[in-house]
Amino acid sequence: MTSPLDVVNGAPESTWTRFIELVEAPLNEPDMLWFAIPLLIATIMMSLYFGRYRKEELGWNSAFANTMVFIFVSIDIIRRMYESTIPYSWMNIWDNPLYLMITLALGGFGILSMITIYYHLLPKQITFKLFWNLPVNIAVYVIMCVVYAGVTLDQYTVFAGILLFIVVWLLLKFLQWLQGLSGKRLKEAEEGTWEKEGKDPEYKLNGGDAKRSEAPPEENGDGPIPQDKKKRPARKKKK
Repeated sequence: MTSPLDVVNGAPESTWTRFIELVEAPLNEPDMLWFAIPLLIATIMMSLYFGRYRKEELGWNSAFANTMVFIFVSIDIIRRMYESTIPYSWMNIWDNPLYLMITLALGGFGILSMITIYYHLLPKQITFKLFWNLPVNIAVYVIMCVVYAGVTLDQYTVFAGILLFIVVWLLLKFLQWLQGLSGKRLKEAEEGTWEKEGKDPEYKLNGGDAKRSEAPPEENGDGPIPQDKKKRPARKKKK
């Protein structure tokens, strides 16, 4: 019988082995590429967007949309079980208790999360940290690795999922750092000086600037003064 000490000592090696299995899962199971590639593209694009506009927040609507991913994945797991044999049969769902348990847990968590966000039951800071795209996508990816690629679901898979989250988070931070070096995110945009100086495309003139822009150039000091409006020297009266 394996002692708890042996489990603790073997945790790093087992976690790393499971981490490699998660990374290589799409290569071993090509069907995973149909959802792994969209998840990867969405994660990178969202990271680039928030890397450029760092003052923007996720938003309640985006967090609500992210929770719906769990519902979609649970439905896809049901489809996977239904098509596991030929001819297709609904009895396959009851013949896979592990996948059925995952489906019920995933769907229940998705519904509970949707209700929580819909009624704003959690503080905004906690909600946006839990349901932004990276942790949601990593959780979905790990679950699909278990269902599609047959990765064992145990504590090492959980540890490997956390490690995968940290590695992807670091890579995205490095990508945002390169984005800043490339000049896509200017310092003036962070400080808000573009809006002040009128360089932003959405810049709008205030009332004073609008009146000044509509006035003739000689009245606002932007053009030469016509000859007929120049002050002439006063004539001396004859005695």
